[in-house]
Amino acid sequence: MNDTAVRAVDIDVDPAVSDTLPGWVYTDPEVLATERTRVFFRTWHYAGATGELRNAGDYVTAQLLDQNILVMRGRDGVLRGFYNVCQHRAHELLEGRGNARVVTCPYHAWSYQDDGALRTARGAEKQPGFVAERFCLKPVRVEVFAGKFVFFNLDPEAPALADIAGDLAADIMAHTPEFDRLEPMAPKEPRVIRANWKVVLDNFHECYHCGPAHPAFADIIDMACYRTEITGLWSKQHGRLAKLENKAYPVAEDANHATAFWWLWPSTTFGFMPGDPGLSISSTLPAGMGAEGVGVTRRRFFSFGLPGAVPDQAKLDYGANVLGPEDVAICESVQRGLASRGYSAGRFVHDPAGGQTTEAAVHHFHRLYAAAMGF
Repeated sequence: MNDTAVRAVDIDVDPAVSDTLPGWVYTDPEVLATERTRVFFRTWHYAGATGELRNAGDYVTAQLLDQNILVMRGRDGVLRGFYNVCQHRAHELLEGRGNARVVTCPYHAWSYQDDGALRTARGAEKQPGFVAERFCLKPVRVEVFAGKFVFFNLDPEAPALADIAGDLAADIMAHTPEFDRLEPMAPKEPRVIRANWKVVLDNFHECYHCGPAHPAFADIIDMACYRTEITGLWSKQHGRLAKLENKAYPVAEDANHATAFWWLWPSTTFGFMPGDPGLSISSTLPAGMGAEGVGVTRRRFFSFGLPGAVPDQAKLDYGANVLGPEDVAICESVQRGLASRGYSAGRFVHDPAGGQTTEAAVHHFHRLYAAAMGF
């Protein structure tokens, strides 16, 4: 498309009169290429939990589009982030999660200290002019959020996460039941969705669709009391249990009866449902670059629970086998529709009181996105 009128993006400050992002923003690989540098490489993303990084040598890895990141606890107790790539011939160094007192490349066995310094490079000491300091691992900024969560940012000049979202950390800590006692559980398998990452987050940001598309969710949560709040770089949806016996899963009388879902610009969500204390975190990112990446999202899920607690299998089954697949089907249908010649852009539905039908948080997301992209 070369017609500037067709390519225009204008998200009005007032959600009551604003159109949504146009369809081409979700389907054009060139848009994804721009998002790579203007959105993802300038913002904070979830890497793992401090509970996974207690001991010297503990590490986690994280994928951000075509960049692989390593976060490690040093012997001095400091958490450090690095690009997860050997400085010799660019082989990736570590995979998944684990412990490695010395980071050794599996290709040619160059090794690195936990502060990123080159430790050994077999045979390199015989090379004239070889300077080990030139081949240290390249650093990546990391920050601990809400005392439990480790985030990284590829932009060395980006504002600190505590400065731009400290109020979000305080809200999560204040309203998540048993927050201080929650510990990380084993990571879950990623969920691949054949839809643009923004489609997935658009869907997350509103419960306007909950009645028609999630009948069991609308039965367990009191939709009349469901509310959306927006502030700064994050938004929140929250509500309460409608009834103990419902179509989703049973909830005990003495269990937590609240629910809340938070989103942090651009890719991270937090949330919990009624029942036993717990917290789920998800990272919603394009599965790759180019034509394939623009229409495929990989959601990574991380869960926190009470130490030694027996998981509520009915609650887990509802999320994995009912609510999750319902959302996947919605998002994949929307992605197909966004490519239709019969669609250009939609219109937000807005409830000034922040009630269940409002799409104000979607509008908030679109405003932040348009500003970051320079539209």
